Amino acid sequence: MSRKLFAAGCWVLVAVGLAHSLGHYGLVSAQGDTEAERQLLALMRGNAEDMGLGFVRSTFDILAGFSLTFVILPAGMGLLGLLLLRHEGRAPGLLRQAAIVYAGVYGIMAAVAFRYWFPAPIAFLAAAFLCFVAAVATAPREGA
Repeated sequence: MSRKLFAAGCWVLVAVGLAHSLGHYGLVSAQGDTEAERQLLALMRGNAEDMGLGFVRSTFDILAGFSLTFVILPAGMGLLGLLLLRHEGRAPGLLRQAAIVYAGVYGIMAAVAFRYWFPAPIAFLAAAFLCFVAAVATAPREGA
């Protein structure tokens, strides 16, 4: 059961990345529906500052970069987990340890989501967290 739960958590992470790619596209193509939104977007896009070493970035550039990172990182972590799952026989006990790390990371991210975000990322992150916690709880302990 632990393997299936770990795999489910990994697939949830891949889905997080794919779902967030839609949100990222919506962000970078946004024009604003109201005059206030258009003004905010114009300020975010137009007020670039020198960040040092020749890097000039606007608030919108930084936000878009973080958004794209949230597309890549969960999907990459999910794919890495699936790779670990595929080769688990080469390192007994590694999958349980990876599930512990994933549960910790995505538990913290779910807590951040509960504080700052909205239902969609909360649901995805909580689902990943619960899958990894269940994988840890059902995984055989090393030496047992």
